[in-house]
Amino acid sequence: MAISKEEQLRNNRRLSRQIVGAIALALALIGLFTVLGWVVSGVRSALDDSDRRQGYADRLYGLVMFDAVPFNDVNLVDPTVFREAAIWGTIYQIQKNGGSLDEYERDEDTGSVILPKLEVDTYLTNLLGPDYPIIDGSFESTQFNYYYDEEKQGYYVPVTGAVGQYTPEVEKIRTQSGRTYVTVGYIPTLNNTGNGELTLTAATEPTKYMDYVFERGANRKWYLCALQESETQPASASTTPSPTAGTQDPQTLVENNLDSSMTDAVSGIADEDQPAE
Repeated sequence: MAISKEEQLRNNRRLSRQIVGAIALALALIGLFTVLGWVVSGVRSALDDSDRRQGYADRLYGLVMFDAVPFNDVNLVDPTVFREAAIWGTIYQIQKNGGSLDEYERDEDTGSVILPKLEVDTYLTNLLGPDYPIIDGSFESTQFNYYYDEEKQGYYVPVTGAVGQYTPEVEKIRTQSGRTYVTVGYIPTLNNTGNGELTLTAATEPTKYMDYVFERGANRKWYLCALQESETQPASASTTPSPTAGTQDPQTLVENNLDSSMTDAVSGIADEDQPAE
């Protein structure tokens, strides 16, 4: 039986509507999956604070390295503690960013690296805030003597000596009562082998934890105000060897520390106003 022209047109229109409907459904499904992908990615980004934790670890590297003692007011701490931490924190940042101490001027007599005061002061300001009074001049610590050259505007940093060694691993960040508490694990890089020898080993697990306390200051940024004992305890405290100081080349030591501490590192610091889980 022959199909009339009018019926043929109806069939063509019906087929066209079906095709258009199928295309619209496919596009809707693609859009749905795309939106779901964005949502999943956004949730992951919100929950993943690795950038923020690494940013704090970078800022605290020098203090953790020398195992600073607890304090409740940065203004009551011996300024040399922060200056020494800033010097080695600056060195860490230089090498983390792909630089080398070989690019810096050295003293012909001692071989010491001349580290510009501006870089050290910048590290201090980022850690303690612009209101912290920075004092220039030569100073000494239990590890080194640091000579300050007024003419060159730099610190002479020895490249050999005995240093106490830890690297930071930020365990968690929480904000409470207007303060941010950063729990930092101390990972020893020099371990006692049991036979009296010291070996430089890859970082494994923290042997202790400390809470670094930050308050909001200028430009709504967070600055260090206190250092406290942490309630967090290492899981294997009874079996983990105690860290020991030894004689190492600090430049080589910091380079080796970077190999282990940058495994999970990514560039940049996430917005510090975001509350941590």
